[in-house]
Amino acid sequence: MNILIQCIISYIGLLPYIYCLIDIYFLEYLSPIILLNIMLYNTLLIFTFIGAINWDFGKGTIFLTIYGFIPSLISFGIIIFSILGFDQMILFTYLILFLLIQLCIDYLIYLRKKANSFIIYYLRIPVTFSLCLFLFIPLVITPN
Repeated sequence: MNILIQCIISYIGLLPYIYCLIDIYFLEYLSPIILLNIMLYNTLLIFTFIGAINWDFGKGTIFLTIYGFIPSLISFGIIIFSILGFDQMILFTYLILFLLIQLCIDYLIYLRKKANSFIIYYLRIPVTFSLCLFLFIPLVITPN
């Protein structure tokens, strides 16, 4: 697939977060709890997907296989904590932290492997920071 199309699709993936934030703070069509759950669970899907991408990096290295699996395990834990009623803002905080740690490790893997710089600099870093910003907004501005 063309790398430009992949980038466009990745940036379009941020639109649900923009809608959720607009609805939480301005439109108020849906309950903020529902919208925050949508943001949380959608981010967990993204986090797990990004981890799974790393399974092929090493072509058999156990470190990258385990590293690729860890986001699935963390996501499962966050889902359990969410179902048990833990404070959603704490879960958002941890998720932001895990996304940034994942980005840092992916960047180190990029430096070691010398992967395509376009992907890391114009896709991975900006999309991850945007996603973290969208998750950070409800932490700073409490929804109704």
